[in-house]
Amino acid sequence: MSNKEAVRKLFAILNDYKRIIAVIIGCLLISTGLNLCIPLISKKIMDDGFIGGDKSILIYLVVCSFVIYMVISALDIIKEKVRVEIAAKVQYSLWDEAYRHLMKMKISYFDAKNAAEIFNNLSVDISNMASIADESMFFVVTQAFSMIGGVIGLFILDCRMTALVLLFIPIKAFVMKYFAKYRKKVMDEFILDSEKYSGWFGDTVGGIKEVKLFGILDNKHNEFNERQRAVIRRQKKMNMLSQWNNVTDVVLVHLLTTLIYIVGSNLVFNMQLSVGSIFAFITYSAYVTGPISAILNIGYLLSGIIPSTKRYYEFMELEEEDSRQRITASPQFGDIELENVSFSYEAGKPVLNGINVIFHKGSKTAVIGRNGSGKTTVINLLTRLYEPDAGRILLNGIDIADIPLQAYRDMVSIVSQQIYLFNDTIRNNICLYKQTDERSLMAACEESGLGGFISEVSLDYVVGQNGAMLSGGQKQKIAMARALVHDKPIIIFDEATSNADAYSEQQINGLLHTMLKDKTVIVITHKREILSEVDQIVVLQEGRITSTGRYDELTWTSDELRMMEMTEQKGG
Repeated sequence: MSNKEAVRKLFAILNDYKRIIAVIIGCLLISTGLNLCIPLISKKIMDDGFIGGDKSILIYLVVCSFVIYMVISALDIIKEKVRVEIAAKVQYSLWDEAYRHLMKMKISYFDAKNAAEIFNNLSVDISNMASIADESMFFVVTQAFSMIGGVIGLFILDCRMTALVLLFIPIKAFVMKYFAKYRKKVMDEFILDSEKYSGWFGDTVGGIKEVKLFGILDNKHNEFNERQRAVIRRQKKMNMLSQWNNVTDVVLVHLLTTLIYIVGSNLVFNMQLSVGSIFAFITYSAYVTGPISAILNIGYLLSGIIPSTKRYYEFMELEEEDSRQRITASPQFGDIELENVSFSYEAGKPVLNGINVIFHKGSKTAVIGRNGSGKTTVINLLTRLYEPDAGRILLNGIDIADIPLQAYRDMVSIVSQQIYLFNDTIRNNICLYKQTDERSLMAACEESGLGGFISEVSLDYVVGQNGAMLSGGQKQKIAMARALVHDKPIIIFDEATSNADAYSEQQINGLLHTMLKDKTVIVITHKREILSEVDQIVVLQEGRITSTGRYDELTWTSDELRMMEMTEQKGG
């Protein structure tokens, strides 16, 4: 994305607030007009009041100045209240847009980035972009009018000194342009260092157990020092750059003021200008040079916003989950068929190669194989977390890629070994916003083997971050209860029996013949007790199906099953 396109998108954010912005600009224009009267009143106060000795006109003009300042202050309050409202709405809309997009992103995006990195990037970018609604941005819109009025005021007072002020403009423009260019470079470096640091931070916190158990606290602290100091160095450089920009601006303004005093004093001593005119001239020169700073500083401010705008919209352009949806009718429960399906996470490294298998409606199928054989990948494709590189997956004869994504997922429940639980109650983790009566909920808990634990702690027990307050077996029982409550026609067990005790395994076996009797069940497991109960076993080896059949039809060896059971905890 080019800088020009980034600026266009940035200002397009304000399109929805045109009427409110018009109110702000109206307040600013009135304030500008009133401010232009102040130097002339000040000139009269000095020349006619103090020097002329007219006390009554002095008091009158001072009161007029006070009233004008009060009106300006009232307009500023109105303007600022409206502006703050716009800024809040802009920030919310950017977050809302980003959140909606994030929730629809392909799962592969989350494989490459952790939560801390994603949140940090969005926070920095949205905060920078929302500054488009800052007071300084709106202030610039009316500065042109202030500048025109200031130039007119200068010419009214003295043409010779006006030339001095106008010569000052290109000098200031050159200095401000230099600072803007340098700041953009530093901001680009800051964003890159900040992104690296947040990614490292999320990765380190995610692996805190390994950090503690392997005694690498000092090593990680050294990495922290290196990465955090890199970020701080960039921040210090940006802060000092801002300070240098401000100081340079002040010095240039004072230099101009000094020159005006020197040139103006000669005119006053020669009786060509009054003392009041000099003070009015200095005020008007500020009306001219002030807008120059503000207008040129737009480039300086945008140089810090543009990199964030680019990264934000590059994020927004990332591909979402496929939603081509060639059909709009609700999907019908039926056979699931993988037709010559191939898939790879990395180019040139196929995980599945030409898979052909049918899961008949209402059947019970076990998928087995050693680590890396592609078992979990089959599940990821069936749940549409990934899409096949080649081939099709059909539901009742229809390509699932043509079915509305949410409508398809409403037909599938998954009970995973790596279930994620929200930091909420057991009840809410089971129901997941589905309205469920207490009787049905308790029945699902009993059927999943969770009833005993519920009797000890209640359904309103808070499970902690990702179920930190529960054992692995309890988490999987919640996953089972969740699947039963949502009662979908297709249920997938992704090595969900790995943490189950003997009693829980018997319950799962029992469910295959009771509550799950009419459902299509696909289970990844190497438990003999479950393998002997299913209608079909699919054996995967290095991404290919090597055999299918019932438990008593396949040729097994104790060693083969034992090896597969040993790998079940690690996934496939």
